[in-house]
Amino acid sequence: MPVSFYEIVWIFLIYAFLGWCTEVAYAALELKEFVNRGFLNGPVCPIYGCGVLVVITLLMPLKDSFLLLFAGSFFLTSVLEFITGFLLEKIFHNQWWDYSEENFNICGYVCLKFSILWGLGCTLIIDMIHPNIYRFIKIIPKVPGTVLLVLCSVTFVIDLVITVSTILKFNQRLKLIDEAASRIKVVSNEIGENIYEGMTIAMEKREEWKENIENRTAEFTENHEELAENISSVLDNVKSAVAERRESLTEKKDILAEKRAEKKDILAEKRMEKNRLQKEYDTLMEHESFGMKRLMQAFPSMKSKTYQEALTKWKAYRNEKKSSAK
Repeated sequence: MPVSFYEIVWIFLIYAFLGWCTEVAYAALELKEFVNRGFLNGPVCPIYGCGVLVVITLLMPLKDSFLLLFAGSFFLTSVLEFITGFLLEKIFHNQWWDYSEENFNICGYVCLKFSILWGLGCTLIIDMIHPNIYRFIKIIPKVPGTVLLVLCSVTFVIDLVITVSTILKFNQRLKLIDEAASRIKVVSNEIGENIYEGMTIAMEKREEWKENIENRTAEFTENHEELAENISSVLDNVKSAVAERRESLTEKKDILAEKRAEKKDILAEKRMEKNRLQKEYDTLMEHESFGMKRLMQAFPSMKSKTYQEALTKWKAYRNEKKSSAK
């Protein structure tokens, strides 16, 4: 068991590194490629360092009982993984891993399969690996060991700050993608509504003109006998009515033309706005920093509790881009 802060930090960093190696090896077997599966940019997985440190500190007295050691490791590591996943989600609003498709999972944070692997792994570490690791720590000269430990710790803290900054930028980008998509949808709806409104006005005017023509025809038919008797007077009236009607239609045509011109200008502005928003959206989808790319590779099943739709679209875009590149 560690007896000083010096030994605690060494144990944490060593097992964080070994945990990262395990994750990379697992990903290599599963995906046939190298993937940095750590939460941080550097070659460390803090959850492994914390998990092994907790197990060593609390369960070392049980090392002679395989069943008790396994049960304790199973329980402690599962609780740690659950708490870590829960806190990361609450802090960053993202669920970094998801075991929902695994049998006997709890909220997607832990599942029976990996809890068993954690239990077996920690049992193996205490029985076979840790004694050698602890001896290695003991034989490191104190002064060089302290200097190296300080350098590693400072690097770890810097990496943590950079990662947190990357995650915050990542969430901000998802927010911008979500807002851009929403604005594009709103502008598209406005364009559709303007087109519909213009067509409706045109149809209403057409029906009005058709009704007026029918009414005038009916009036002419009803009064054809009177027209025959006083054709000259009626013709004058008809000419006058036709002139008035033409003047009225001309005014209505001018009004309709003005409305059409206004609608055309509005539609042109809306289309320009939509094109601008689409370019902005495409730029947001296209841009991908090193940190964001690494996070997506490390946590492919990550879910956003705030902008899941934007994250899903971005993942689909990345996969399509990757497929087209091949």
